[in-house]
Order: sequence, then structure tokens, then C-alpha cells
Amino acid sequence: MSFAALARYLTVPLQAAPLLLIAIFSILLSFSTRGGLFGLPLALIVLSWFFKYAFALLDAVTDGAKEPPVLSIEMINPVSEQRSLALLIIVVGIFFASDAASYWFGPMLGALLGLAIVFVLPAIIAVQGATGSLLQSLNLQRCLRLIGRLGNDYVLIIACAGVLLTASVLVMRAGWLPLFVRLAVGMYAWLAFFAVIGGVLFERRLDIGLDAAHAVERSDARAAAELDQQRSRLLDRIYAEWRGGSHITACNTVTELLRESATPAMELQWLYEKTRDWPDVRLASQLAQAWLPYLLEAKQTGRVLEVLKERLTKDANFRPATSQQVLRCVRLARDGGERRIARQLLQDFAVRFPDDSLRAMADELLTELER
Repeated sequence: MSFAALARYLTVPLQAAPLLLIAIFSILLSFSTRGGLFGLPLALIVLSWFFKYAFALLDAVTDGAKEPPVLSIEMINPVSEQRSLALLIIVVGIFFASDAASYWFGPMLGALLGLAIVFVLPAIIAVQGATGSLLQSLNLQRCLRLIGRLGNDYVLIIACAGVLLTASVLVMRAGWLPLFVRLAVGMYAWLAFFAVIGGVLFERRLDIGLDAAHAVERSDARAAAELDQQRSRLLDRIYAEWRGGSHITACNTVTELLRESATPAMELQWLYEKTRDWPDVRLASQLAQAWLPYLLEAKQTGRVLEVLKERLTKDANFRPATSQQVLRCVRLARDGGERRIARQLLQDFAVRFPDDSLRAMADELLTELER
């Protein structure tokens, strides 16, 4: 996920509906702390509603909704959302498990156990967001499989969680701030954490097989069928233009499609998968060349290497479009154990980019790969 997308998801709790909820709930919780035992029921009710709203926000962001949800009667129904109760139990379990481990095995192993459980916690929430199932989220194998599929994006979730938690702790310890302000910051951090998880699930929905309800390409079954028909007609047009020798016209048709599409990366993926086995490899290579920057931006390393290996097998002259993309792909191939691909990408770098400032770096990489 790009940093621009990350920033967008971090601001989701600052939109009108969640921001108003944070303001009201932080004030109510502040009042509840002044009531002693009499304020405890109010605090439990507010926290219950808040946890349920967090999952409603998670579901909305995962589905690609443009606006965060508004707290409704259905959300505050005590039997409507069991995931929030389960999460509360898990959080409490983390606390007691780490404390018990410290007693039996010492503080070092206790801390490691606590960190391990905290590392898996976002995956538990993510599985709940992807499936809506509490039982599925308690399947450790499924959680670990999701972590593997998300890869670097899961590391991003953990990093965001760490930053948000640290900021919340620092603010909570700032005694000079009014209590409702400190509570509001903590609530924002919690909702932002859920929004980031939902954002990662939405951005990587194709990789994990998630059917996002509000995604442009999957708004509903009728729209999906219409989209398939439009794409098929467009592919027939491109094929006719290419077979007729009008290669420039065919490329212009593709460019027009990408310019009008809200999801150009998905259009490129669809077109590439439909043309990669054509006898004439040139169009598929051009599509792959246009698709690679999106894959690199999304840090889909495995997919990048798959495309490179496939294109170089069918088209030995295939190269990424720019010298920067070539070097980035070379490093990914080298680090992924595909040294042959890395060498093949670099073998004619000086010819393709003779006056490029990165030529010295390319020569150094080629020397390293030939050792």
C-alpha cells in the first residue's frame, strides 16, 4: 500500500461521523470516571458501543465504502456483534497470558509471548474483517496464511499500530491535558488502527480473494457482467486492430481505456492476462511494461517476478520502461534468488540507456551478479 493511501485511511476517523462519535463518547467516558461505581455502567455501555462501531468502520473500509458509517440502532444491539466482545476477551487474555508467562518463565519469555500474541492480533482482526466470522479469526493457520499473503503490508499495519499506541500512551500520560481530550486521542488511535487494517484488505483484495462490496469493479453482479461485456468488446477491437497491422491504433485504444478507468492497474492486469499467450508477443510486453510500475508501487514482489519471468521467457527483448524500474526489478530478482533474470535485465542496459546517470550503478550490479 502506498503512503498516500495510508494517509487517506489514517484520516478516515477524522471525518464527520466518526469524529462526532469520538467527541461524544470521550465526554461521556470522562463523566463516567467521576461517578465511581455509579459511572461504571455508563463506561461499559459506551465502550461496548465504541468497540462495535470500530468493527462497523472496519467492514465499511474493507468493502471500499466512500464514507464511514454512522452509529445506528442496529450497531448498538447487544446481540448484533459478537466480534467486539471476542476482541475484548482476546485483549484481556493477552494481558493475563503475558503476566502468567512472566511468572512461570521469567520477564524475558513473558515479554516475547506478549509480543507474539500482539503480532497476531491484527491478523485476527483482519480475518474478521475479511470473512465476518469470529470462528475463522480464531484459526491460527488462517491468520498466519493471511499474514503471508499481505507480506510487507502486514508489517505496515504493525508499524502503524506501534506508532498509534506510542502516541496514545504519551498523550494519556500528559496529565495537563483534559481527560476527555486524552480519551479522544486514544479513541482516534483505535479507529485509525481498524481503518488501516480495512484499507490494507481493500487494497489487496485481489491477492486475498476478497469480494469488496463497494469496489468499482464489483459494485454488483449486474455491473460486473456489463463490465465483462465491455471488456470483451474492447479486446475484440484491440485484437482486430493489432491483427490488421494498426499497432499504434491498438495502443491508443489501450491508452484511452486506461485514461478513462478509475482502476487502471486492474485494467492492465485483465488485458495482460488475456493477451500474454498471443503468438505476437509485442502487445503483451507493452501491457506488462505499463503494468509493472503499479505492481512495484504496491510492493507486489512475487507478482513482479512472475511477470518478469514470463515475459523474458516469451520475449527476450522485454525490459521495464525506465532505467529506475530496471534497477528496481534487478534488485528484486537478485534478492528473490532469480539471478538469471537479474543478469538478463542488465545485459543491454548500456545500449538501452547509454547516457543514463544510473549506468555506473547498473554496471556495478552486473559485476556483482556475474561473480
